[in-house]
Amino acid sequence: MPSARLSSKSQIVLPAEIRRRLGIRPGDILHIEEQNGLIVLQKAEGSAVQALEHHCSPLWQKADNELQALRDEWDT
Repeated sequence: MPSARLSSKSQIVLPAEIRRRLGIRPGDILHIEEQNGLIVLQKAEGSAVQALEHHCSPLWQKADNELQALRDEWDT
């Protein structure tokens, strides 16, 4: 089972395998709740990048895909 460590600033890093499998990218919103002593994270519909995508020039649309591909290369 993948695990994460809580930083001194109360931050966690989701394991890359899980982020890729669930399609979680920087800028995405995650809903957090407690259920019977468990912490449950759920990806919210849409993301900040997707929300801004229709407000910008077509030149920049889909740039998040290119950035994610570069980030994925760093994870390997």
